[in-house]
Amino acid sequence: MGAKGLTRFIHDQFAKDYLEELLTPYGEVKAPRRVSGEVREIDVWFATMPNT
Repeated sequence: MGAKGLTRFIHDQFAKDYLEELLTPYGEVKAPRRVSGEVREIDVWFATMPNT
């Protein structure tokens, strides 16, 4: 992997970790997560918590 690929990976992982920390108080976060339909994978899944 070249330096450009490594830089992209570091920023990508930072963004995923940041979103997980940011969204966790408000709902469920799963990273990574497979989605139905064509076989695909998304980086972050977020679902809000129901109001109680």
